[in-house]
Amino acid sequence: MDWLTEQIQLQKEQATTYEEQAFYTALQQASDELALRIEQRQGELDGRIWNATNW
Repeated sequence: MDWLTEQIQLQKEQATTYEEQAFYTALQQASDELALRIEQRQGELDGRIWNATNW
């Protein structure tokens, strides 16, 4: 999500109002949370696939 983070930061720097800056800050937080959830789900999937008790 590096590209997305860069784009959000760029838009935030170009924002002219507090509302726009707040929007991009919240968007970055949501993006970070989504990235964390994706990473956690990938780990869960890997754990389920490699669970030898289910083979």
